[in-house]
Amino acid sequence: MRDKILDLLKKEDYAFDKEKWKSIENVPFLLNADTTRLLNKIKKHMGVAKGIYIFSDSDERILYIGKGAPIYNRIRRHFAKLKNCSSSSTLHTDSSHKIPSLITIHWVEIEQPETREIVEHMLAYTLNPAYKKWYIS
Repeated sequence: MRDKILDLLKKEDYAFDKEKWKSIENVPFLLNADTTRLLNKIKKHMGVAKGIYIFSDSDERILYIGKGAPIYNRIRRHFAKLKNCSSSSTLHTDSSHKIPSLITIHWVEIEQPETREIVEHMLAYTLNPAYKKWYIS
């Protein structure tokens, strides 16, 4: 089944390919003095694109897959959660592992909401991201 889904994603040109997807590398996921500048850079690159985004670590491990319309608003909400937590808080996931401090954000534009929903689920199934959810405690 996984192979059939991967073939379909490739056929529709939605398969994750870091050479074809747009990306921003070495994004500090923990807040620091450069966060506002960084968010402005992300907004400049993404604009109002609607689609799927993927967070990966320096070892190219897929951490998280999400969708947004626009993508930037969804990414910004992840950073807003960090901003609202105290410096003693730790970002955890449903598997209680800490998220790396540097990530790469990859994204592909998908206009149709139904297609975004389906592609997000198909990518999550085939890529098996490390985290389904994360939260701050």
